Amino acid sequence: MKTSTKIGVGFSVAAVAGIFTAVTFSEKIIEKLEHETTRYKTKKVVNQKFGGNEKLLNMVEDLSDKELDSIGQVVKEIKGTRKKVNDFGEKVKNSVDIF
Repeated sequence: MKTSTKIGVGFSVAAVAGIFTAVTFSEKIIEKLEHETTRYKTKKVVNQKFGGNEKLLNMVEDLSDKELDSIGQVVKEIKGTRKKVNDFGEKVKNSVDIF
């Protein structure tokens, strides 16, 4: 095998390893940024709705990323349910208007 071929194969392997490492780290960085964004939004809600209560802010700070994700899922479900109730209320209102 020629030296130039060996160098080419070496650079190819190094490039593939570099790309794999970059993708792995970028996924971890994106996940970390998403969790920090969720934590920031949660603190913002505490500041707006609860007057910046220090105990609640400390609790948010102490929550794990998994717990924050769970809270986010609950909030999404509540918003979805609220929309369904509003839609149902509109249907009932329209039905009553017919009579």
